[in-house]
Amino acid sequence: MMQLPLHFWLFAAITAVVFGACVGSFLNVCIYRIPLDQSVVTPRSHCMSCGKLIPWYHNIPVLSYFICRGKCFNCKEPFSFRYAFVELLTALFFVLVVAAYPPIGGHTILGMTQISFPALVPIYWIFLSGLIVATFVDFDHYIIPDSVSIGGSIAGIIFSFIVPELHGQSIWWQGGLYGILGFVAGFVPLQLLRLGFTWYFRKRERIEQDEYAMGFGDIKLMGAVGAFLGYQAAGFSILAGAFLGTVIALPLLLCGKRKLLDKIPFGPYLSLGAIIYLFWGEAIIGAYLRLLIG
Repeated sequence: MMQLPLHFWLFAAITAVVFGACVGSFLNVCIYRIPLDQSVVTPRSHCMSCGKLIPWYHNIPVLSYFICRGKCFNCKEPFSFRYAFVELLTALFFVLVVAAYPPIGGHTILGMTQISFPALVPIYWIFLSGLIVATFVDFDHYIIPDSVSIGGSIAGIIFSFIVPELHGQSIWWQGGLYGILGFVAGFVPLQLLRLGFTWYFRKRERIEQDEYAMGFGDIKLMGAVGAFLGYQAAGFSILAGAFLGTVIALPLLLCGKRKLLDKIPFGPYLSLGAIIYLFWGEAIIGAYLRLLIG
């Protein structure tokens, strides 16, 4: 396996960072507008306080926020730092994809030997973009948009047929089958848990009869994760999400802040579990199996 030259990595990294920041700027629009059922295309970006359209030279991802000192150029109303953070986060994820899954075979800059395929990079970019939107919308509104969860599930299955290598296969129908199995593995177990816990809590009058123990958006999101990454990723993400959620919830319980638990969305932890699997899942599972065996 050949060693890719340094100038390739520099070019790939710079391209991924710039493109990722631009995509992150668009994701900010999606995060704000999708829950409000607004178009993500029109109108152009504008200040929410004064309504002034933001010129292109004040709308450069990341840089404009710091150049304008986080304020509107017209009314000087401060912008949330989260806009720049989402752009930076997207850029980071995009360059990590290139680092972990090079577009041609070779040694990754993470030190692993990886045989990759050019189509995997944009597919993983799309997948991570969906998780970013789902995470921040869930933080703001405690919902996960169907355009991300259901749309992601459909896209994941379609990509599985078109690029079977997404699931380590070489024949289109095998890749599609793994995509469908991944969707089922992500959707069905959590849906059964949701219905079971809902029945249990309703019977004990812990929740109202029209309430559910878990949001349906989380279930649909895990279907999308499974469709993109496979059934192993679905199981890993559920367990990792539950563990990460427990790490956050336990201190609140110990401090007597039980009411705050109702304000903690589960989607971001499921998304984080899926991201961990994408980059380090196989290494974590391998290390766990070696520890388990001996």
